[in-house]
Amino acid sequence: MEDRENYPSLQEFTEDPTPEGTRPILEHSKGSGSRELKQGIQCLRNQTTLLLIGFLASICTNIVLAVLLTGRSTPGTPLDSSSLSMKVNSVQKRYLQLCKDYTTLGQSCSKTVKACQECPEGWLQIGGQCYFFSNDKLDWPKSKDSCVEMGGHLTILHTIEQHDALEKEARRIGGPDYHFWIGLSDTELEGDWRWVDNTTLQHNYWDQQRHSEPDNHHSGGEHGEDCATLDSHSKTWFDVPCNFLYKRICQMAAIELN
Repeated sequence: MEDRENYPSLQEFTEDPTPEGTRPILEHSKGSGSRELKQGIQCLRNQTTLLLIGFLASICTNIVLAVLLTGRSTPGTPLDSSSLSMKVNSVQKRYLQLCKDYTTLGQSCSKTVKACQECPEGWLQIGGQCYFFSNDKLDWPKSKDSCVEMGGHLTILHTIEQHDALEKEARRIGGPDYHFWIGLSDTELEGDWRWVDNTTLQHNYWDQQRHSEPDNHHSGGEHGEDCATLDSHSKTWFDVPCNFLYKRICQMAAIELN
């Protein structure tokens, strides 16, 4: 008698007598059909999930390349190494968050897909820039670090249009808190006010009618007043001690979607 191969987890061969002779046919093993069907479906789901995650990761990569190649700079801002470094940091942060979100989506397709936007959720878009107004208060150095962790930087105001738009929004949401940190300081050299990207002032909005700002007032202690705030009530800037606690305005470039 010939040895028969055993197919315990697939299907078994039997012989069906016919006028032409015995003919092998396939039969499902008893009780195994349902189990095998479930295994097949699960395998298909796993493969589909891997394909989806791979596809989404490819989208993330293309977005990053598009931003690096076509990213918009703030009008009047020179493209020095500091500006480019902050831009790369912003793209990296948003890339990582995007891939994290869509990897999670690929693992659970029951979640609602949010429409892509040029700015992160909770940020205000003005022109080609995104702005975030914080609710908590920090000193200037920690505010600077917080904006970087979010993929941006403390706001840089090179144009009067930017200043007026942010001052209006700060006045609308600020309530009793009308001082907001901006990315301007003279911590490196007294009197040499520079933005966080190391660019110098092109236009300034110091309160010079009432307080002769910046005055580096002695109330700032031994370190003086080396950091700037936007005062939404007076629509001007003040120099204040960097260890004071205020809300902050973060900024990042918007990502073009078309």
